[in-house]
Amino acid sequence: MKIGIITDIHSNIYALKNVLEEFKKLKVEKIICCGDIIGIGPNPDETVKELMKVKNLIAVRGNHETYMINGLPKKVHDNERSMDIEEIKNHEWTHSKLTNTSKEFLSSLPLYKKIEIENKKIYITHYPINELGEYKKFIKTPKVFENEEMFNDINADIVIYGHTHTVNINHNNDKWYINTGALGCPTNTNNATAGVLNIEKNNVKVQVINTEYDVKAVVNEIKNLKFPFYEKILKIFYET
Repeated sequence: MKIGIITDIHSNIYALKNVLEEFKKLKVEKIICCGDIIGIGPNPDETVKELMKVKNLIAVRGNHETYMINGLPKKVHDNERSMDIEEIKNHEWTHSKLTNTSKEFLSSLPLYKKIEIENKKIYITHYPINELGEYKKFIKTPKVFENEEMFNDINADIVIYGHTHTVNINHNNDKWYINTGALGCPTNTNNATAGVLNIEKNNVKVQVINTEYDVKAVVNEIKNLKFPFYEKILKIFYET
């Protein structure tokens, strides 16, 4: 079975549409989304609505969906820093753009999901969580032994996650840890990043795909909207 993997779309409808078209060409049968559907980009509601159209979607929520559901935390990034006022206003702007239908969909997403495909146990989450439901220590590019520690309480053959915005794929003793990087934050490229997981006859293959799209159109829309925190967003996530 061929499965598309996406994570960290971040309200980038342009990148999402591009990858979904690529998935059609590749004839994927299911799509797994590891959360952070909203936040950062210019089109939160349109992005959610586009994802809701996807057949055979398996999705979990990320920290940006949790901010909408539970409210903004006092501290972020391993509780090391507080959000500044413009950052808070940016999240509020994103939430204000969501329709009730989109909010209901995002609120229905679980923190993690366990499925089985072709006799392989698959665990899907935005990032590993502890017994309190909080994210574990942030590691941007974990080694395989760090992946094993991060998910030491998870019984699965394949772990799929996101959050770090970095492509990171490790495997050891037939156990896979897959992070395909941020689909919606191009960081000075013209690419949307995603992945394809192929499980066939007990064999696992992972392919990272980078599809080119019109990043300038996203940047121009952000500049035209001038929503709170937009200049820092362009610098941090688009490098423009």
